[in-house]
Amino acid sequence: MSDTSRLDTTMKSSSSQGYIRGDYDPKNFDYKVQVSRQELLTLFLRNPKIQKATAWFANEVLRERWEFITKQPVEGTKHGNMFPFTSFNDWLEWMGFMQECAKAITWSLLFGDAILIFYDGLEQESGKYESGGKLYLKDGVNFIKCKAFYEENKGNGYKIVDIDNFFGTPITYRIKLHADKATEDVTYYVDAATRVVRFSAPQKELKYSGASSVSTIAQDCIVQEQIKRAVATQANMLQSGILAIKAANDYEKDLIDNEIGDSFSYLRRVYYTNIEDMDNLFNLIIPDMKIDQLVALSELLQKDIATGMDVSISNLEGAPQGAISSAEYDSLNTYAKVRQIQAHYTRAMEESFFKLGKLDTTFEWNDPTPKADNPTIKPDTPIEEPDNSDENPDEQDDAIDGQ
Repeated sequence: MSDTSRLDTTMKSSSSQGYIRGDYDPKNFDYKVQVSRQELLTLFLRNPKIQKATAWFANEVLRERWEFITKQPVEGTKHGNMFPFTSFNDWLEWMGFMQECAKAITWSLLFGDAILIFYDGLEQESGKYESGGKLYLKDGVNFIKCKAFYEENKGNGYKIVDIDNFFGTPITYRIKLHADKATEDVTYYVDAATRVVRFSAPQKELKYSGASSVSTIAQDCIVQEQIKRAVATQANMLQSGILAIKAANDYEKDLIDNEIGDSFSYLRRVYYTNIEDMDNLFNLIIPDMKIDQLVALSELLQKDIATGMDVSISNLEGAPQGAISSAEYDSLNTYAKVRQIQAHYTRAMEESFFKLGKLDTTFEWNDPTPKADNPTIKPDTPIEEPDNSDENPDEQDDAIDGQ
């Protein structure tokens, strides 16, 4: 039985207004408690480092596209008319495959698994799934569209309904979508063998699904957010202002209250008897920011996050890449990870091409690694000092005469 004590507003919030454990009370956060899928989606939408580790890598993988070994023109629909595309990639660009593929790889890296579902435009003529009355998409041909999905999260996504117990692979998926301002959910079922391609991230343990690539950095990213939130809270306390009023005793305090009354003010009203009491009070209510400690802690987390992403700290922080020396090494290290991701998803890409009608699916990825502006200059090449022997001929003559 599931642990209902873990249920909180995270389970009910929308994607754009999600709550992560510890947002309101840092005591609710614990490194020992794994980040849930709902929290991971919310963190992805608001945290640039999680986006860097997923969406940025996915887009770099696809940025330079690929080249098929065998050329194959294709005829497809463009602006409502049949159009002869000169290359298969041109048709993939037009029918939206590149965008859906980028989402599939992004969500695969984020959650561990994602799928592409393929459509032939005849879905409304499909049969029903068992006795539920929902459409069952199966045995499609001449697919013209595809769409990426992640596992059901906050009311949208896929759920594995039937599974092959021996191999652990899905047989049937249930798709559930709730469009913005729609009156009801859209639910249908899809045959895995004929209509689905899995994009599974590399596995880290023996199970069916892949492992999230941000599982090692998600909690560090949350703690970094808490540090920034603490600084912002302290800054708000400092700028809100305090109205300090001296009162010798309770009688004077009551007189002042009666004179001021319930006047509205953004200032916090504080009474004091002597200046020493005021100093103690300020030390209590105005925290010491200790900026150096916060910076050191943030840098420590930054190193752990960069290590978990397989990128350099300078790349994580958006420093220019592709220059000579250390910056070039940072680029090579980062794009070695990009090439690893390309190799991992090659099979899923070829399966997708085949469903879309490509007969020979063999292809080669184009290398997205940034190149230096001057390819003739090699890293660590010693720079020759200029020959200035002809600039001061008089000095040279004097030296010769002196000899």
